[in-house]
Amino acid sequence: MKKLSLIFAGCFATVAVQAQLVSSADVFVGSGVIVTVNTEMTNTGNFKSDGDLHLRKGLTNKGQMSLNGQVVMDGEGTQLIQGAQPITAGTLVMSQMGKVVLRTPLLVQQRLTLGDGIIENDEFNMLSLADNAQVAGASNRSHIKGYMRKLGDDAFSFPVGNGSRLQSFAVSKPNGYDEVQVGYINQNPTRVSAKQAMEIAELNTDSYWSVQSYNETARQVTVASETNERQIVQLRNNEWQLTPTTATDNTLSAETVLRGATYFTIGTQRAELAEKPGVSIFPNPSNGSFEVRLKGFLPEENVSFDVVDLNGKSFVKQEGQVNALKTNYTLGNEIKTGSYILRVNRLDKNQVFNQKLSINR
Repeated sequence: MKKLSLIFAGCFATVAVQAQLVSSADVFVGSGVIVTVNTEMTNTGNFKSDGDLHLRKGLTNKGQMSLNGQVVMDGEGTQLIQGAQPITAGTLVMSQMGKVVLRTPLLVQQRLTLGDGIIENDEFNMLSLADNAQVAGASNRSHIKGYMRKLGDDAFSFPVGNGSRLQSFAVSKPNGYDEVQVGYINQNPTRVSAKQAMEIAELNTDSYWSVQSYNETARQVTVASETNERQIVQLRNNEWQLTPTTATDNTLSAETVLRGATYFTIGTQRAELAEKPGVSIFPNPSNGSFEVRLKGFLPEENVSFDVVDLNGKSFVKQEGQVNALKTNYTLGNEIKTGSYILRVNRLDKNQVFNQKLSINR
């Protein structure tokens, strides 16, 4: 039996559909036409729209859809976008008094406008934005609760959140084409890994960002923070580790490498490490009695102390945790007037400090 072909065309024509719009039909909506569907829409045919399609009760796609124009979600409650095939839209506008749940992948080619309503999805039903596509209007009342993917070589801020609060995750422009996927997970980061570096005083306990990059690229990542005292924390080698962070105007930024799947959250650095690590000797020059002073070291980290002459001969050596080490020394008479080196090795970090020590007897 020949399929029914429905064509809506004309300048600024308006069509309101109160019943199911199409079943096993070919439908074309021309540019300038506004079609409002006040009931659930099911497509089992071939649906193409270059105009404006307003959906108020959800969409089930069992056929082919090409929505090159604007799709406006302006219903109430919950709308389901579902189907056996991914859907592509030119522009997607959120004006929903409630939420839109994606149960099929959706690609936006040109623009995503977030005004009202939450888009909810999972990593299998991704909302993707094409290269050069833009996002506008993200806020606490309108963002993505779940996952989003950005294609191309643009700097981009992912408008993700927990359904009541926007928690954007921004990445800088890459050197070339990339595909970056970001999801905001409203759970304790320790579900990914319970291990954390000893430099971390406190780790955020209620959320983290899941990030996946198609290519290995050096990027700057930026997140919002209520205080500039926090730092970005990244999961590396199955351990949460601090990333050198710049804090300005309640935003945190860090340079990192996106490689495959990784995770980010925020945390605070232990107070002992607030200053740049360093080693000093007092007094210096010394008559043989002096104190070794450490700053920026953790009490429980492992270090070694060694006093050597300029030929490398060792006179004093000890090793252990900082809080258990002797820091006041009185050298024996075999140490003559001259120049020596105090060598402090941070064994856990493979970092060595060399401090000149002058003895004047």
